[in-house]
Amino acid sequence: MTELLAAAAVIAAQIGAPLPVERRVVVVPTQLARSAAAAPTAAPSGPVSAYGSVSGTALLTCNEPPNGGGSGWMNGWVTLAGSLSVNGPGGASGTIPVSGVVFLNGTCHSGAGFVSGSATLSGSGALYGSDGRRAGTARLNGTVFINQYAPSQYVWINQHVSLNGSFNAD
Repeated sequence: MTELLAAAAVIAAQIGAPLPVERRVVVVPTQLARSAAAAPTAAPSGPVSAYGSVSGTALLTCNEPPNGGGSGWMNGWVTLAGSLSVNGPGGASGTIPVSGVVFLNGTCHSGAGFVSGSATLSGSGALYGSDGRRAGTARLNGTVFINQYAPSQYVWINQHVSLNGSFNAD
């Protein structure tokens, strides 16, 4: 075959035709080809759920009659914050900060009483794949109900919460 190509090259040179260009063969090492084929795929977008605790403290007001002469109303705002563990699609996971505000109110007597209210919590943050690389962003939101006894006008809340949301892959 090489004799035929050599003869064709001589004839092409005599008549002024361009010579055929030699093809270059690229060899990819087997290990490199295998690692490229086995590269991790990105986590798909989809729903996520998160679990953890939020907490907050505040001083509530109690407007009961003077000298403990009866029941009154206790109320106030409490800022809640926490970090929730998130498991996303495709094995993506991470910890996302969330926060929200709850308005608590209820009856009080001698500066103590039961208070309740609901808080809308939200937050967003990055999730990471099993290889440690950033996989995308998760957004969480949800409403939690708080109902507890306040032994004084100072209230401390530590509430276990479960929130849902969405994950958008990078």
